[in-house]
Amino acid sequence: MVKRVIDFFDAALLLPLMTLIFVFVFAAQVSAATENARINRYVIAISANYGGDARPTLRYAETDAKSFAKVLGEMGGVPSKNVVFVKEPSIKNLGNQLDILDEKMKRGRSQNGRDEVLVYYSGHADEKGLRLGNEVYGWKEFRKRIDALNADVKIAVIDACGSGAITRLKGGVAVPAFMVDQSSDMKGYAFITSSTQDESSQESDKLKGSFFTHSLVSGLRGAGDLSGDGKVTLSEAYQFAFNETLQRTEKTLGGAQHPSRDMNLAGTGDVVMTDLRSTSAGLDLDEDVDGRLFIRDSRGELVAELFKKGGRAMSLGFPAGRYSIRLERPAEYSEAIVILQDNYRARLTHRQFAAVSAEKTTLRGEIGGTRNCESGDTIACSLDSLDHHGKYRVTFNAVDKDSEPRKGIQLGFFVAKASENMLGSQLSLIANIARKEMRGLQVTDVYNGVNGNFEGAQISGVMNKATSFEGVQIASVLNVAGKKSKGLQVSGTINIAADSLSGIQVAAGINYAKQADVQVGIVNVARETNVQASVMNIAKKVDGPQISVMNVAGEMNGPQISVMNIAKKVDGPQISVMNIAGKIEGPQMSVMNIAGKINGPQLSLMNIAGKSKGRQVGLLNICGYCEETPVGLISLVGNGVWSVTGSLNEMGALDLSFRFGTPYLFTAIEGTRLFEKGTGFGHFQDTYEFGLGFGTQFGYFGNHFELEYMFLDAFDHFRTDKDEVEDNFHHRLRLGFVHRLLPGFGLTVGGTLNLVTEGTMDKVIIKPLGDYHDDVKVRGHKARVWLGFYAGLVVGRF
Repeated sequence: MVKRVIDFFDAALLLPLMTLIFVFVFAAQVSAATENARINRYVIAISANYGGDARPTLRYAETDAKSFAKVLGEMGGVPSKNVVFVKEPSIKNLGNQLDILDEKMKRGRSQNGRDEVLVYYSGHADEKGLRLGNEVYGWKEFRKRIDALNADVKIAVIDACGSGAITRLKGGVAVPAFMVDQSSDMKGYAFITSSTQDESSQESDKLKGSFFTHSLVSGLRGAGDLSGDGKVTLSEAYQFAFNETLQRTEKTLGGAQHPSRDMNLAGTGDVVMTDLRSTSAGLDLDEDVDGRLFIRDSRGELVAELFKKGGRAMSLGFPAGRYSIRLERPAEYSEAIVILQDNYRARLTHRQFAAVSAEKTTLRGEIGGTRNCESGDTIACSLDSLDHHGKYRVTFNAVDKDSEPRKGIQLGFFVAKASENMLGSQLSLIANIARKEMRGLQVTDVYNGVNGNFEGAQISGVMNKATSFEGVQIASVLNVAGKKSKGLQVSGTINIAADSLSGIQVAAGINYAKQADVQVGIVNVARETNVQASVMNIAKKVDGPQISVMNVAGEMNGPQISVMNIAKKVDGPQISVMNIAGKIEGPQMSVMNIAGKINGPQLSLMNIAGKSKGRQVGLLNICGYCEETPVGLISLVGNGVWSVTGSLNEMGALDLSFRFGTPYLFTAIEGTRLFEKGTGFGHFQDTYEFGLGFGTQFGYFGNHFELEYMFLDAFDHFRTDKDEVEDNFHHRLRLGFVHRLLPGFGLTVGGTLNLVTEGTMDKVIIKPLGDYHDDVKVRGHKARVWLGFYAGLVVGRF
């Protein structure tokens, strides 16, 4: 009995012991398998700034692609050998690069882990697909190619207009997050896009990149780590990029962007995109840091931007180096400098930030934004604060200087100078100078200058200058605005708007602007403008009329009215003594018209066109390819009729005729000389005929009938200095047939009806060889009528 009890306890103890040993062995195996498991990650970064002739060229697609690949290389475990950059590809070239990547992934396929590929595209797109130059890579084909890649996980990030169309193929929607548990066990695909199907994706000169990619990269560097575990998952990165992109684009000209996604990842967790512990250096933001942060590297480039709420610490990953961090909060602007070293994490608290002037902040909302605190314009906030809380002061000195923010009036007998923001007026004899922003009035005899933005009026006897202005500049000699401005420039000599001017330039001399609404002066020069009126207008692009003695435009959407008009492309009419255009959609009306391609009529004494879809009406028309028959005295048409005909007729005469025009209407110039009767074709008489006529063909080219009227001036000898030649007038109607023997060579034969009047003679000298004519009276004048014939050879295009 005792032995049974002992055996029972031994068995009872042995079972848990065996179970414990099994658990340890299984855990060790799982751990070993996990340690041996590895993720092979590949990145193909595609950039396409050029999206076809009808689309503006982007500036930062390549920069965005490099930023995305860089953060994954530094923090996402992607070795440089697994990164492929594809710049400005064709559809074929991109397909080849994906095939090469496919083969590379096959060779390096992991046995104990998973293979991931991240496809990034920055460039043009629309509802049809990627715009690669003038080619369209359809969304369906592009998505199918990504799905076919030899990887367990395929992640596509597409930063382009209308890119949400690729997620619509399988019902993806624009939602702010899709949080799931984290795990290393994952298969499937995820498509992340910068906008929905019908939205524009925008890039910013300030960011030197797109809003979406900039936000996504900031999130991957740690700003998107919502859980605080030192890792940024795919869902965390998307959520951060969604919120930041939407917030940054709500007030832009392009409108709010809503990033979208389509995800089908089979597993128990989420994909870890970046690990903050993998960076060589790090930056830990303390809980008391609260506000929007702008982080720039030693070259001054913006590497991350984020909004951090107080009460929660945050870690970011960067390469070692020197960084400046700008902190912006309502009515507070401060900066801190940190030096990040390898294998060290720097900690930054609110106490380490030092207050700075608001003017150093880079303005936001440069696309269609308004200057106010709500739009994030920190300088406008400072000026508003000065307006509400500053003390009004009036000072007067020979040289009046103020190094503090100023509200009031500065009176300088010689010079008035403000080193900080200025609200009010500056008046002096020689110069008024504002080193930063100013709102108000500057009046002087010589020079007004504002280094920042100026809102108000500058009035000077010589020169006004502002970095940018909203208001009016009035000077006797020169007005200068460096950046985008709004208002009026009035000068006795020169106005210069180096960037754009939403307003009017009026000068007694020269107006120059990168872009201006209206220019009125002696000489107007602009890259883009709506209206130009002067002695001479020069513009790259004009949306309204040009009215001048001479107009020159690259692209013209309104009429050109001048003594001479020159334009590369014109959508309206050209009205001038002489018109020259590369391509014109409207009519040309002038003494002389020249156009490379014209879709409207040309009305002139002389018209020249490379290709014309409209009708040419003039004395002389020259056209390389005409879709409409020109109407004129002489028409030279490259795709029309141009031929030489030599023939013999019933008068015993040799005809040589040149024909120009189209089969529907051609012009003929003819010369005739009669043979001496009874000599065969051996000798000519001194009787000549020269004339001009018009005709048409019944049949386009090749074998055809033709009908022609010709007026000939006939005389018995050439005029000399000693005598005057009298002549007959010969009217001839000819119906004939042309048979083509070879290309460019044919026979012609036909009959004629002839009427010859005495003209300036008192007799009729022209008659057929056989006396089968009728002598008649036409309005009391002698005339001769007969039926004739002709036969000859034709050479040319007929």
